[in-house]
Amino acid sequence: MRVRPLRLLLSRSSRSVGLCLALWGTHAQGQTPDKREPSPSAPLSPFVFGSVDCPDPKTVQQAVLNLIPPERHTLLARGVRVELEDLGDSYRVTVWKEGASVKKSYSDPARECDGRARFAAVFTVLTLMPPELGVEPIVKPEPEPKPEPAKAAPVPASAPEPAPAHEPDLPPLARLELSALYAYAPAILEAPSMHSFGGELRAAIGRGALSGTLSVAYVTRAKFELDGVQGELSRVPLSVGVRLRKDFDSWSLAGDLGLLVVAERVHATNLLASQAQSSANFGLRGGVQIARRFGPHFAPFVGAFVWFSPSPSELSTLPQGVIGNLPYFWLGGAAGVSFGL
Repeated sequence: MRVRPLRLLLSRSSRSVGLCLALWGTHAQGQTPDKREPSPSAPLSPFVFGSVDCPDPKTVQQAVLNLIPPERHTLLARGVRVELEDLGDSYRVTVWKEGASVKKSYSDPARECDGRARFAAVFTVLTLMPPELGVEPIVKPEPEPKPEPAKAAPVPASAPEPAPAHEPDLPPLARLELSALYAYAPAILEAPSMHSFGGELRAAIGRGALSGTLSVAYVTRAKFELDGVQGELSRVPLSVGVRLRKDFDSWSLAGDLGLLVVAERVHATNLLASQAQSSANFGLRGGVQIARRFGPHFAPFVGAFVWFSPSPSELSTLPQGVIGNLPYFWLGGAAGVSFGL
């Protein structure tokens, strides 16, 4: 009576232990990762490329084959190409499928190459199998339609002709300058001091910054005294030269340089017998001028000039003989208006 229950208890305990061992074995077998081997029908040629080591193209390709079911390996033969780029602290994966591409960049300062390979493989699978994994499919960019040329509206017979485009007005080709002037000759070496007033007419031809000039002036008689002899000097200066002009809004600044020819006539006024002397002197003329434009055809201006004669005419009387010479320099200023033609 006591032995039988003990046997029964041992028998039941043995069956419970066996059942527990079987369940534990089954659970452990379910936890073992199932590695898929590539299908014999999978493409043998590589489809992952890149001259990099992190991630390794072969590792990425093997991971892609493990993630895709063997019966779907034929998908990789339809123009699939994966390109890997190592950018140092990051890397880029580009997946090509049937002529279209999708790119993705990942940051990885630690440069974990195995982790890079896993992320690249997952991105490749998500790109190649969007219907199964719920992502948008790759869409080939369609060429934009060429816009049709706009048809010109018919012009009514009574419509007026369009007005021609207005061309900007060109500046005047020539300018005439009329000015009053004052000239002063300092006493240098054997030349007497004298001054006079007069006027000048100048023409400047040219539209650009560089133009040619031509001028003629007349100055009143200048009185002088030299070695006790008093006299008067009449002068008619002529010049030809060039002008360089710079415009600043409505203002302009110009510099002149040219050759000078002066017709002179001098005679003594305190001698009983005197004879007028006429001569022509050659030299240089230089000057500066600033003008304020009021429209394209009118511009008041002021300026300064210098007349230089390197070899002035001598002054002589009887019986003294040569008593000096005419001035070397004439310094002056002018003010006037300019008219554009």
